[in-house]
Amino acid sequence: MSQQNVQIVGRVLRRYADQDLDGMLRDVHPEVEIDYSGSDAPDASIYRGHDACRAFVQGRYEDFEQRSFDATELIDAPPNAVVAVGRMRGTGRASGVAVEADSVTLWTLRDEKVSNIKLYKTRAAALEDVGLAE
Repeated sequence: MSQQNVQIVGRVLRRYADQDLDGMLRDVHPEVEIDYSGSDAPDASIYRGHDACRAFVQGRYEDFEQRSFDATELIDAPPNAVVAVGRMRGTGRASGVAVEADSVTLWTLRDEKVSNIKLYKTRAAALEDVGLAE
């Protein structure tokens, strides 16, 4: 099951990168919670449900003229989680300013769908939360 979780998260990230929001939501639980309250971004908050998830992702698409997310690691965290480590790059649509940031998120799955995504400041903090401290 855990390798399947890694595949699901990888698929969601690919669909996000391809701007396939409907495809992405097929692998997201209707009661999903996205916790970006620890972000430095202006939209730092907690988002609940498909509608809020859609609005959050569409905001990302609208804010950045060019953007990419390169997952460097998808770490299996049994029994039902995956830690995604990567790098976000983008160019602000309004400002033209290039933005680059490391990204670490913990993805929890329920019923073979993403049920929770939480942003972390560090890889070590995410791994510690799932009992895989370095």
